[in-house]
Amino acid sequence: MAKLTDPQQAEEAAQRLLKDRMDYVRAAITARGALDEARDALKEAEKDDTAAFQAAVTTGGWTAEELRKIGLTAPEKVKRVQRRQQATKPATDTYAEEPVANNGKPVARSFDVA
Repeated sequence: MAKLTDPQQAEEAAQRLLKDRMDYVRAAITARGALDEARDALKEAEKDDTAAFQAAVTTGGWTAEELRKIGLTAPEKVKRVQRRQQATKPATDTYAEEPVANNGKPVARSFDVA
């Protein structure tokens, strides 16, 4: 490799390398934009599908079962956010009382420190 002593030549070489790398960024941005547009189109199509199915049932006089027999199943509901199921609180506090052995002394639990 030739030794560069001219700052202008070094800058031009760096620009060429940077241009090649930037082509990948441009391609990634273009692909991401296309993906976002496709997702938006899918959301709109799902909304239209649900509305058309509901109209067939509510206004058109069809039942969901009849439409299913024809081959048109009910649209799946899209889960926007999955929430964790809340743990149910026990009716009584299981740790309110110390367990007692036959001799009247508290029984050590496995997580108790002796």
